[in-house]
Parts: sequence; structure tokens; C-alpha cells
Amino acid sequence: MLWQKTGSLREIPMGYKLGLTAFLLIAGLGYLLGFANIYLTYSPVDQKPGLSIQDISISFYGARGATKLEKAIDGSMKQYLASEADGTKLKDWIKAGGKETDFGPVSAIFSASCNTCHSSEAKVADVVTADYARVSELLAQDTGKSISRLVSLSHTHVLATLPVIFLLCLVFSFTAFPLGLKGAIIVLSFCAIILDIGSWWLAKLAEAFAPLVLLGGVYLALSFLVLIVLSLYDIWLRKASQP
Repeated sequence: MLWQKTGSLREIPMGYKLGLTAFLLIAGLGYLLGFANIYLTYSPVDQKPGLSIQDISISFYGARGATKLEKAIDGSMKQYLASEADGTKLKDWIKAGGKETDFGPVSAIFSASCNTCHSSEAKVADVVTADYARVSELLAQDTGKSISRLVSLSHTHVLATLPVIFLLCLVFSFTAFPLGLKGAIIVLSFCAIILDIGSWWLAKLAEAFAPLVLLGGVYLALSFLVLIVLSLYDIWLRKASQP
């Protein structure tokens, strides 16, 4: 049995080797796709190419000199507007006070560009633009992600990441590397989850902590990389022990 072995993973049957290799490669692919999702989600925020500290700061701490709606118009919502003229109309309405009496002319823009995802039923990201009462909530100062949104993201991230890290650590624990090295890497890998999520909350408190979000993501990525590469090395490249 795999859990009864005393040597390296190189000594297990070929079927086990292929199965573990498939798992390790798919786990790595999944994390790369996660990075791609993060890039596509946050890189448009400041309307400049690439993912930057500014993107992170605006997303978590907020663009304190603008409203939530203005940030969306210039960021994630921009791609869904039919034209730049629609964005200009919305911003002009906001600058004029965002009054309910003037909502009629711009409500058609929300209907055409926003309400598919932000209807009362869909509530994507817990945002609704179906009526003035809910739109008016977006006219407050932008303070980044709400506490409820951060709780939801943190909960989802822990439940998605922890089982994968656990399984990667479990596979790695059966390698022939020294016990001290394995213990250190396993502990640091679990700490990476804490830093990754904790950095979001710190960035919410102060924009100075925004770089920690990138560092936390890189740290977690390195944990995946080390666990996967060392396990694959033990499976396929380590020299077989002498009989």
C-alpha cells in the first residue's frame, strides 16, 4: 500500500505513479487558471495595461475620491457599456448629484448594460442596478470590497485551496526528502493560505498593505510549485535505492 511504503515514491507501482502525476499536473494547471482569473478580474481596474499595485489598492481599499459607481464605470463595468458616450452620461449624472428625478434618462443604460448580471435575481457580486434605490447605494464613497464580500471570498478561497494544499502535502509527505525539510515545507505551505487571505483584509484597512496581496499570491504559488516539482522529482527522477 502507498501509505505503508518506506522508500521514495519512485518505488510505488506504475499505476500509482501515473495517477499521482496526473493529480499533480492538474493541480498546477488549476492554480495557473486561478492566476489567469485574478489577472483578468483585477487588471482592468485602473484602466492601465497589466496587473499593478494600484489595481489591488483600488479593488480592496477603494478609490476614496470617487463613488463606487464611478469606479465601476472606469473599471470592470466599462467593457459592458455600449459606448463611451454611455459612460460619460452616467458620470455626468453622478456629478449632477445622482438625483432620482434625473434617473429616467440613464436608467436605459443600466437596463441595457448592467441588469443582466445585476438584476434583483442575479445579484452578481451582491450588486443590483434594477432600480434607483439600489443604484443610489453605489453613489457612496468607494471604499473597496465590502466586509460581507471579503468574508464570502475568504470562505470560498479557504474551502477551495485548503483541500488541494492538504493533498499536495500528503503526497509530498511520502517522498524520501529529509523529515525536517518536509515538515518545514508543509508548514510554510499552510501558512501561505493564511498570508494570502490575511493580505486581503490588511489591504482593506490601508492601501499601504496592497503589495502584500501580490506577495501573498506569489507565496502561495511558490508553495504549489515546490510541492509539485519536488513530488514529481521523487516519482520520476530520484535514483532507485539499492536492494
